[in-house]
Amino acid sequence: MANARRTSLGKSLSYRGREGMWTWILHRVTGLGILLFLIIHVLETATVIYFPEIYDRFLASYKTGLFRVAELVIFFSVLYHAVNGLRIVVQDFWPFVMKRQRQLVWATAAVVVLAMIPITWIMMAPIFGLAEEPGAARHAQRCMENPEAPACLDASHDATVVAGEVAL
Repeated sequence: MANARRTSLGKSLSYRGREGMWTWILHRVTGLGILLFLIIHVLETATVIYFPEIYDRFLASYKTGLFRVAELVIFFSVLYHAVNGLRIVVQDFWPFVMKRQRQLVWATAAVVVLAMIPITWIMMAPIFGLAEEPGAARHAQRCMENPEAPACLDASHDATVVAGEVAL
């Protein structure tokens, strides 16, 4: 025991890694997040058969801002997991690129960030009223063509048909 050093718990648990370890952690976290999402999605989708009322409540919750943010996190997780997975494949098949691991990590980050910019706009702008909801124009057109369609008669949808006109 004479050689034992005294360190605090906080110092023992502190992280001293670099880019490679952060990508390792983020790859595992995003993988587990995707798995959790798929389990929840399968269970939620199964409710349409057994509990249609509960499924309708799920659908209504999808239009909230909180759900949009969660959806964006899921999209980021899938995108990052895929791009980082490709980086890992490249490093596995061509070991000489390990000399450039740091540059590959930053390239992965750049691809993910650049891809997330338009996706974030598409998904979040309608919440703040900066853009139209994706598919709203197509929905309005379909309601003009077929006003008796169930989606056009349902009051919980964004578009309603009034005297042959679509009001959004």
